[in-house]
Amino acid sequence: MIELDLDAILGVVDETGAEALTSDQIEALEKKIVECNEAENNGDQIVPDAIYDRMVEIVKQVDPNSGVLSAIWENGGGDLTDTDAVFRANPMYSIQTIKSYDCEEILAFVDRLPDGIKFNAHISTKLNGHGIRLIYQNGEYIKARSRARSSAGRDLTEQLRVVLERDGLTHISALEGVELCEIRGEWVLPFANMATARTYNDDIKSPFTGVSSMGRNSATKDEWGLLNFVAYEYLTTEPSFFTTKSEEYDYIESLGFEVPMSWTVPDLEKNTLLEEIPGIVSDCEHDVTPDENGENGYAYYTDGIVFAIDDCQLFRQLGDDGGHYKYGNMALKVGYWKQDLYTGYVQTIYWKKGKTKLSPVAIISDNEGDAVFIDDDVHFYVTSEKEIANMEDLGVSTASGNRVRRVPLYEPANLVVLGAYAGMPIHFRYGGEAGVVPCFEDGTPLVEGKIRNAFIGEGDE
Repeated sequence: MIELDLDAILGVVDETGAEALTSDQIEALEKKIVECNEAENNGDQIVPDAIYDRMVEIVKQVDPNSGVLSAIWENGGGDLTDTDAVFRANPMYSIQTIKSYDCEEILAFVDRLPDGIKFNAHISTKLNGHGIRLIYQNGEYIKARSRARSSAGRDLTEQLRVVLERDGLTHISALEGVELCEIRGEWVLPFANMATARTYNDDIKSPFTGVSSMGRNSATKDEWGLLNFVAYEYLTTEPSFFTTKSEEYDYIESLGFEVPMSWTVPDLEKNTLLEEIPGIVSDCEHDVTPDENGENGYAYYTDGIVFAIDDCQLFRQLGDDGGHYKYGNMALKVGYWKQDLYTGYVQTIYWKKGKTKLSPVAIISDNEGDAVFIDDDVHFYVTSEKEIANMEDLGVSTASGNRVRRVPLYEPANLVVLGAYAGMPIHFRYGGEAGVVPCFEDGTPLVEGKIRNAFIGEGDE
């Protein structure tokens, strides 16, 4: 049986590129993706989305024809019923992620746009929660399912019923003549409810993990009631009757649902779009982030903004990549949402036990010597985090409000390459729930750093 040491594989790719992976490692990675898909369908999450997306990117790079890739967003499963007819007609797509203003994906997005026309863009916050589809029959709420990668998803009918009853949305009179429809959106934990959520589970580290905790089947109705549903799409078995995405948002709001914060940017053109996007992102940042007093920020945790062609006909004309992404929108994870560079001080090295070996993980904090060990001694390495008495007090805060306590180093050699010793500074990039990536002081990734070190002779600067 082929075992997967995920840290080791990510380390290999980070240092030498995906082409250095062996066939066994690629096969193990594909099996891990399938395992994640199956777990997702049962309402579990083996790895955070950032790591899952990274695994898919690697497989796509080394084997674009992999059967795993074509199966990721297949929709089906034995639990589909007649009330899933909208789901059958409208599969749930992912959104292409844009991580820089000059990456291949954003250049391709612009290149696909038609020449010589002006268009409006619909911009909305990308909420970081759990994707949900609500099913209504003649205006009556009948069930809710989670977003799934390869099936109809987990049954969340009772959890969402608590939320919808609270908001007066279990029956919608405006939908009484609609035989079947779906309202799709995000199940989220507002920042304002984080403190209360932690009284039920003090292990909650972020609004995203709060949804996982508060939304589980074994949670109480009071816990379910701490969550909100924010809608972004209305669908029936018939073709959409909306002319713009802005119009669709207005309609969803008229039904009584909350929609993501959004903006409409008019009169954009293909040949100037790349110059316009940074300014658009900056304007959105201003509306989302708290002021100097830490107030007036957006109510929900976001991990980007969705840039969509507002005109629905043009959106459809742009097509898709064959089942994974629509070409009419993209998720911008730049600016405030970019994978930012941070610095912390190594407190100790935790040797984490993997499938076949021990891997080093730097335990970090804001200052040297923040860690307190249970025996009051100094530990330059530990084999269990339980040796650290104040583990929860350690860490480096990120712009998005999370706290990073661990930086994976993947391989023992990286202790030397990065100078990751107790008391020394360590640099890393952070891009969300699990996007902790070690790097050099100038942000250089390990693969470039390794090449640089190989060509600099002894005594050179």
